[in-house]
Amino acid sequence: LKILDIMRDGEEFYLEEAKGVLASLLVEIARINRDSGEERCSEGRGKVMDMISRFQEYISDHYMEDLRIDELAEYCHISETHLRRIFTTYMKMSPLEYINTIRIQAACDYLKKTDQPIADIAHKCGFTTNSTFNRNFKKFLNTSPYQWKINPENYETKLLNYNISARKGW
Repeated sequence: LKILDIMRDGEEFYLEEAKGVLASLLVEIARINRDSGEERCSEGRGKVMDMISRFQEYISDHYMEDLRIDELAEYCHISETHLRRIFTTYMKMSPLEYINTIRIQAACDYLKKTDQPIADIAHKCGFTTNSTFNRNFKKFLNTSPYQWKINPENYETKLLNYNISARKGW
């Protein structure tokens, strides 16, 4: 309305004044859109973080079971492909790597606190074969489960320092 009034009055420099008011209006519209866009984006991030948290909780409670990514995706109410993409983007590792990390952490606890055979510990932690357990253990801690059991204090810091999430504040 202000632009229309300026144009009707036709005072000196009315075109420059109308352009200035129009520019001010456009800046205000851009600010409104930017603010609402951030809210939508943070809402989306919140939903993704909730989904990832739900995934992590489920893994913490069920790491000892035979887990399949398609079943986990169904639990999170998204497709398997979408779960892999989102999880890898936010956690900087695949869902399977995360599951194996949790399993290896549990195995380290068992190795440290019990005298059970390593094969039994591997099965308790959800590994179906000893070779899979040994391969993953070596991948994450750069040593065998037996060597770690003999001297856990040398390797424990490596497990604690393993970067599960690259996101700050978690």
